[in-house]
Amino acid sequence: MDNKLTGPCKNKLLFFSPNEDGMSYFTDSLIYIGEHTKEGSLGLIINRTLEITTLEFFKSMGIDVENPLSQEKILMGGPINPGAVFILHSADKAWNSTMLINQDISLSTSKDILLAIALGEGPKNYLIMLGYSGWEGMQLDKELIDNAWIIAPMDYKILFEVKPENKVKKLSKTLGFDLTMVSPNPGNA
Repeated sequence: MDNKLTGPCKNKLLFFSPNEDGMSYFTDSLIYIGEHTKEGSLGLIINRTLEITTLEFFKSMGIDVENPLSQEKILMGGPINPGAVFILHSADKAWNSTMLINQDISLSTSKDILLAIALGEGPKNYLIMLGYSGWEGMQLDKELIDNAWIIAPMDYKILFEVKPENKVKKLSKTLGFDLTMVSPNPGNA
């Protein structure tokens, strides 16, 4: 069997189910899954902002911004490697580190994409974040079996065009139920 087979979550959105066991790092997180294989999974939280504006971030990187930025604040992509920069973006252009996730979405980690964004020559849509969310081989699959996550279809507009604080509400409306009200623990009637 090919170990590189794509799992059911690649190019999907995951929402961490509210849990009666208490708060988790991922409580109320909406995550875009860019990779899901037997070796592991990589995702990026798309609805949690940091207290640093995108303009301040560019200045801290020594990059002069010459065009308006479409993203107001930097996102927290996850707890792993929080000092690393990840740019989830439309696949209309590519840079040194660009990894094509599908025909519409890419992930880049090199400074050249940040320079292009600052000059107004970047991708049409982008999300800049620090850190990522990752799972060891089969870990995400086990969490799915335990009902820790709700899997939702990827929605390009929600991913790139809805403000971070409104993404869960918009996805809930699209799905027809409130994601924040689904419990992973079945009850008794």
